[in-house]
Amino acid sequence: MSRSFAAVWQNIVIVLLACILCLPCLIHGLPLVGDSTLHATYQHQFSSQFWSGEIYPRWIAGANQGYGSPIFLIQYPLPYWTTALLRPITRFAVAPNLEARELGIFCFLVLAGAGLSSRYWLRKTCTPLAATAAAMVYISLPFLLAFEIYYDLAIGQFMAFVWMPLALAACESLRLKFTAVSALGIVWALLVLSNFMTALMFLPLLLGYAMTCRHSDESPFAKSVIALFLSLTVGTCLAAVYIFPFVANLRLFNINALLSLPGYELSHYLSYVRLESLQRPLLVPALGYALILVVIAVRSTWRGARWILMRAAILLTLGLGVLMIVPGLGMRLISTSGLKLPIFKEGDYFPERLLIMSLLTFALAAFAYSNISQQVATARGVTLGLLMAWAVGCTVLMLPWSASLWHALPLIATGIQFPFRLEVLLAIAVTGLLGAAFDGSLLLQENGETKPTRLYVMLMVLAVIAGGVFTFRADQTWQDLLRNPTVVHAEETHDVDHTYRTYVPESHLAEFANLIGAGLNNYRSQASIAPGTASLVEGQGTVNVVREGPRKLLLSYDLVGEGRARVGLVYSPLWTVRSATESSGTPMLASSPEGLVELALGPGRHRLQLVFDGGWPERYGVIVTLVSIMVVLGGILIVKVRMISPLMWQLKAVDIPGDEYENQVHK
Repeated sequence: MSRSFAAVWQNIVIVLLACILCLPCLIHGLPLVGDSTLHATYQHQFSSQFWSGEIYPRWIAGANQGYGSPIFLIQYPLPYWTTALLRPITRFAVAPNLEARELGIFCFLVLAGAGLSSRYWLRKTCTPLAATAAAMVYISLPFLLAFEIYYDLAIGQFMAFVWMPLALAACESLRLKFTAVSALGIVWALLVLSNFMTALMFLPLLLGYAMTCRHSDESPFAKSVIALFLSLTVGTCLAAVYIFPFVANLRLFNINALLSLPGYELSHYLSYVRLESLQRPLLVPALGYALILVVIAVRSTWRGARWILMRAAILLTLGLGVLMIVPGLGMRLISTSGLKLPIFKEGDYFPERLLIMSLLTFALAAFAYSNISQQVATARGVTLGLLMAWAVGCTVLMLPWSASLWHALPLIATGIQFPFRLEVLLAIAVTGLLGAAFDGSLLLQENGETKPTRLYVMLMVLAVIAGGVFTFRADQTWQDLLRNPTVVHAEETHDVDHTYRTYVPESHLAEFANLIGAGLNNYRSQASIAPGTASLVEGQGTVNVVREGPRKLLLSYDLVGEGRARVGLVYSPLWTVRSATESSGTPMLASSPEGLVELALGPGRHRLQLVFDGGWPERYGVIVTLVSIMVVLGGILIVKVRMISPLMWQLKAVDIPGDEYENQVHK
């Protein structure tokens, strides 16, 4: 079998595995888990405005019962763009679950893309079979499969799994050349557009990996640093359409207002066991199962890890994780650290599940690292050591032992929000280590080593995957969705953006919650102004509103004296007034007690426009992105033409007649 033919079949196997894992999503759409309803609702509004001609919707006009939402000033756009572009391809019938079915296709594409991209990365250093096996494990790891798809469903973070391996692959080929710099820049832009926070968390690993895998004889340190800096600059410019408004408008969002709610505490998302959770069915057996795999990893590390410092770090991390099985110890560490104690709902055993997932995944990392052959370790020891050290750091930061550190760094804690996000980085590190372990196990017969064969490595892999699946009951969700699908849909009449607390002033939260029916008793005020309309709250006269677009309204009024009008829109400082007729003064914008737009109007008959204006960050972001795209594409085209031109001149200089000349030109 030729190499190219084998590579095709291996890629097909990866796609088929992704198809099986996402089969219910392909057939019925998203499962009713985590944030699935939220993303379906966002997608409904985003796709509607996108296919109405607004390429990048910033203001979601239909959100919050029609009062609108500015959330896409900071919300990542790439997953929603990708899903919106599926609409003319999938051609699903218009139904309440339309967006859920499109997002189901999106999940399959992301999982398959993650597998293919990880294989492409690992093929830089591993044999084809080892790269394929590790890629299949990558898309089956507990966090990626059981947690992201069938439990939590954070689609931006999920999509980052496609770009991280490609970024590391670009680091393997990074040189101070236009195409190499552009390749890493494009991938970095795609990662930022998928999830900005994940990109920032991944950045230190990217920098370290680029430095450790460089070829010193071909790429001196200084040139490698310059190439890396230029790549990140190119990527930032390509993603400027999102980054510029994000950075400029982040001050308008109070993230702490959301994180202060019960259940959003950072301490809620660390990994530990509580005494009351031990009454949950199957929790004790699951913890015992994880402990068995940890013991296997400890034995393997003690016998196989070559660097004594790394061996000590791995064993210490495993020990710190095992100690968190002691009921109540994690809560005591959190209490002494100064972090706010979590408030749990009845029957919530989320931290225990996180602990099991962390122990399983890190045990696999330790086992893989300890079973890398001498030949592979000699060739790539520094890079593999970086991946293992990264796995150690991520695991410790997800345990309550790091609670004091999180408390000491409130800005970073607020940005990351949920420490379990570090599982994203742990997964990519495990995949790199597994690729090396599989690669080494294929060479055992050649170098005569006595380490466990690839069968034992694969058995450990299967044990970890099975443990993750049953911990989050992904198997049950998979079957339930396939047999009795739950319809995830977006109804505009029940559309409430739960992030409204971040952009509605705290003094207006109670009134706004009642306005949209998000209060404690789901009470919705009946006397409030309807979305997209206007009414006078002071003065005598008339006022009318005509919506000219999602971000533009035409308001006309006729007042006897001065007055105030209230408009059915969520207030934001980005709403601006543009007078359409001459008036004695510019109407002043303010926020009503309900958090809506309020205007102070002068006497007379006038018309004006209300425009949601992103200002210079939005305009310059678009310009920089477009210019960067043209520069990158133009530069790549010039490089390719310059590579082809010498060959053409050589062929023309040789007297090659007829068909033979044409064949060589074609080649």
